[in-house]
Amino acid sequence: MDGGRRRLSLEDFRPESLAGVLGQEAAVARLRRILSGVRNGQVIPPHLLLRGPPGVGKTAAARAFGREALGDQYDASFSELKAFDARGHDELTEIIMRSRGPPPNGAPFRILFFDEVESLSPPALHDLRPGMEGEGGYSVFILACNDSSGLGKALLSRCTVLDFHPVEAADLRRIVEAALARTSYRLPPAAIEAIVEQSAGVPREAIKLLLEELGALPPPA
Repeated sequence: MDGGRRRLSLEDFRPESLAGVLGQEAAVARLRRILSGVRNGQVIPPHLLLRGPPGVGKTAAARAFGREALGDQYDASFSELKAFDARGHDELTEIIMRSRGPPPNGAPFRILFFDEVESLSPPALHDLRPGMEGEGGYSVFILACNDSSGLGKALLSRCTVLDFHPVEAADLRRIVEAALARTSYRLPPAAIEAIVEQSAGVPREAIKLLLEELGALPPPA
């Protein structure tokens, strides 16, 4: 990547694998154990609920897990839906109906990732349940939320819950340094430390601050 040729964005720094999801050791370790079973042909992954404050790595972890679980079939078999994009009963019913059929191109299963799922209305949350029930299904649901208190016991009981937390300063520093290394820019250590401190444990905020810092610099030679 050449930071001097085009404007950088948050998407440029999304981790491609679970190895790049830093500061969430317990959640990543659990995802790796699930992947081990998938690769051994033993299991279809359980439905997952990734729970934690905004910007700490839930979406990054869901996408990285999907890439490692689905391999070459990721683009065809991983669907990401913001909750506000699919609030209607008809839209959710169509999604659930599709989820019951075999995945395309011989993929072992499909993954439906619902981000900000707590934004769904109670009837819409109820609509999700049929797709998450029963044995031998073809689809894995990954739900991400900031607060699970409104999701209801019935939905929570169908998920393996993984908690995400604000990231320690050392890991946040590694995230910033790794992002910076993917550009042609350089920053003094004091600037990196300021980003770490101001972002208060939130990787997304750290990357935003880094982008602001780089945007104020002249293009690298």
